[in-house]
Amino acid sequence: MGQELRNQLMKIHQLFPNLIKEVRGKGLFNAVELNSKVLFPVSAYDICLKLKERGVLAKPTHDTIIRLTPPLSIR
Repeated sequence: MGQELRNQLMKIHQLFPNLIKEVRGKGLFNAVELNSKVLFPVSAYDICLKLKERGVLAKPTHDTIIRLTPPLSIR
């Protein structure tokens, strides 16, 4: 499941290569590092708030990293 999430994040990275610096993770713990030079004045926190409005839970780390740790709920 974590690899599938990273694959989807990599597709987004390919759409916005100037904005997204790196996608990384292990298991369900994943992160997207943003390019601070392109991002300013918006921060990772601002993006996490927008993601929350869309039902995605994410946490900012520093100003440029968004951590994604989806809940493990399997049916």
